[in-house]
Amino acid sequence: MSKTLTLEIPDEVFSNFQKQAESKGETAEKFVLEIVLKNAPRSENNNSKNAQEAEERFARWIGAVNSGNPRSGDNEQIDADLAKEYGKDL
Repeated sequence: MSKTLTLEIPDEVFSNFQKQAESKGETAEKFVLEIVLKNAPRSENNNSKNAQEAEERFARWIGAVNSGNPRSGDNEQIDADLAKEYGKDL
């Protein structure tokens, strides 16, 4: 379902919208609608659904790389490796 929203904006702002829209072969109304849709806050349900989908896509990569070192994902090992590379002892 959609709603109609009437906005009163300064002539200068509308003129800028209209110039941008014409350069894309669009109407000012369509141009402004695209801006609104790109910047509209998302519903919380949509955000949690997107987060879950992103987590599932990320999870497919878990274990995809074998470094040959069973401790390579261990934070203490990572810190020690970094310290060694930077010439510091922990």
